[in-house]
Amino acid sequence: MRWMLLSLLMLAAITGCAVDQKYSQTELNALQTREFDYPFDATFDATVGVLFDRGYTILTCDKRAGLLSAGNGHNASVQIKLDQAGPRRTSVRISTVYGGQARVDKDKIDEFLNLIDRRLTAGPVRRGQ
Repeated sequence: MRWMLLSLLMLAAITGCAVDQKYSQTELNALQTREFDYPFDATFDATVGVLFDRGYTILTCDKRAGLLSAGNGHNASVQIKLDQAGPRRTSVRISTVYGGQARVDKDKIDEFLNLIDRRLTAGPVRRGQ
C-alpha cells in the first residue's frame, strides 16, 4: 500500500497538476489581445490563413462581425474576435476552448498571435517565386 501511494505521489510530481492559473480581467485582456498596424481586411485574411496553416477547420466565419471559431478535431478550438481599432489598426482577441470549456492556453494564444503577425509582415505571396 505504501509503495502504491509513493508511486502515485511521484507520478503527480513528475507530470504536474493540471490546475488552471487564475488571471485578473486586466491580465486576461492583455494575454488574449494584440493590436496590429494593418487594416481589418488584411488582418482577418491573415487570421483565416493561420487557422488553415495550423490544421484547424473553420466552424464559424462572420467577417462583418469580426468573428471566427475553429476546431482542430482533437477536442480543442479557438474563438477569435477582430475589431477595427482605426483605419489601419486591428485588434485581435483569441480565446481557447478545450472539451467545450474555456481554458486559457497562453502558449497557444501567443503562437496564434505571433503567426498572424508573421503573415501580415511577410506581405502577399507571389506565384512563381
